[in-house]
Amino acid sequence: YYNSLKVDNFEYTAPVGNFAANKFGLHDMGGNVWEWCNDKWRPTSDDRVLRGASWYDSAEIKLRSSERNGVVPIHFNGNAGFRCVLVGE
Repeated sequence: YYNSLKVDNFEYTAPVGNFAANKFGLHDMGGNVWEWCNDKWRPTSDDRVLRGASWYDSAEIKLRSSERNGVVPIHFNGNAGFRCVLVGE
């Protein structure tokens, strides 16, 4: 998260696995980078959903896991990325 929040000592993103897993066994779901989702922002829009907040955000509302951002899929910057998920059997 943003430096002023003093969540960690990393200036930007934190290396994966630095924080304990949540109750679902997932690490680092918020704070590093906004994560692209396949969900559409609105049914009639080409924009896709970003979730999770990033190292650049300090406003409380932006840090909530329910917060969604709608962005055109060609958008690129240093605070948006994606997550690969491996589903076990």
